[in-house]
Amino acid sequence: MITLKRNEDIEIFQVELALKSKTKQSPFISILILAQEQEEVSAETLQENLLTSLPVRACENLLKRLEQQGYLQKEQSDRFGYRQTYQDTFANYLLTDFGQQSATDKSFWIGEKGVYNVFVSKSNLVKQQIIRTEKVERAEDNRNTNILRTPNEISKYENQILTINKTEVMIEDVEEKCFQLKPVNCVMEIQAKENETVLKFSKDNQLLFQTNLEADENNLQTELLSNCEEFEYHQDKKVILTDFNKDNISFNRKIKIGKPFFQRIIFNPIELENISHIPSDQRNAELWYSELLFKNLNQYFLDENSFDEYAVELAKPIQPHFKLSVPNRNKFAEQLSKREDAFYQIAKIKTIDYLNY
Repeated sequence: MITLKRNEDIEIFQVELALKSKTKQSPFISILILAQEQEEVSAETLQENLLTSLPVRACENLLKRLEQQGYLQKEQSDRFGYRQTYQDTFANYLLTDFGQQSATDKSFWIGEKGVYNVFVSKSNLVKQQIIRTEKVERAEDNRNTNILRTPNEISKYENQILTINKTEVMIEDVEEKCFQLKPVNCVMEIQAKENETVLKFSKDNQLLFQTNLEADENNLQTELLSNCEEFEYHQDKKVILTDFNKDNISFNRKIKIGKPFFQRIIFNPIELENISHIPSDQRNAELWYSELLFKNLNQYFLDENSFDEYAVELAKPIQPHFKLSVPNRNKFAEQLSKREDAFYQIAKIKTIDYLNY
C-alpha cells in the first residue's frame, strides 16, 4: 500500500442553499415501486395494496404531494373530462421519467433549505470543488465576517447533482451573497492498495470528504518514481538504475523519496518498499555479479557442475539487462586470490582439489 499526505487549505463559505439529498430509506419509495409495477397508481389502489389503514382521501393527498415533487403526473382524462364511476373522484397517476428512475434505483430525494457552511477545495485531484456541506443553526454576524458575491466554485453547481461522501446531493438554488469564513487546514491523503485508490480530506481525525481516484497502486508508484529526481528510474524496465555498492547488493530495496510528486502536487516524504534495482551499466553489473558470487559462498563445491549451477543461478537477475561472463570454478578462485578477505571463500572452492591430490 502507498500512502501520500500533505496539508491543504480548504476554503469555507456560508451561503443559503436549497438542496435535496438522495436517500434509500423514505416510505415514498414503496409507492413509486407500486406505480412502476402496476404502470399507474390511484388513491384506491394505493390504499388497497400498501396503506390499508389510511383513508382514500389521505392516499390521494400523498399522490398529489409526489406529483408536486415531480415523481408522478396525472393520467390524461377521457374525452368527456370525467369518469363514470366513484373512482372519478380521484385521479390515476403515472410515473414521470424522474419517478421511473427513482423507482428503479429505489431512492428518494429529500429537500430542505437553510444556511450551510460549504467547503471548497481547489485541488486538481477532485472533480467537484464542493467537498462538504454542513447546515448551521444561525448565520455568522455580518459585522465580523466578509460579505461577498457567492463564488463561481459554488454557484456553478446550481441544478447539478454532486456526490459528497457517497451521498448524492442536488443543489437547486444558491443565494447570490455569502459570508467567507476562515479557511481550515486539512490533511489531504491518498491511499492506494492494489486496484483501488482513495482520496481523503480530514481535520483532527474527522473525515470531511472521500472519493475514489482513477489510479491503481502500480500506476501511482510508477508516476512517483518517474517524477523523482533522487534516483535514475528506467520507465520501460520499471527499475532504478544504481551504481555498485558492496554493502548493499540487494535487487529489491526500500527507498525514501523526499518530495514525492503526483499529478503536479508535492506531498510529504514517503518510503516505498521492494523497489527493483539493477546495475546502472555493464561495469557496475560485473562488479555486482562478482560480489554476489563472493558473498553467497556458503557451501563447499565438490565438482565443476555444482559451481556452474551456482554461478548461473546468481547471474539470472542481471542477465536480462547485461551480458555477463559466467566464470568456472578455477577462474573464480583466481579472481578471489586478488582479495584480502577471501580466505574462507577460496577454501570452499579449492578444498576438493586438495582432497583429490
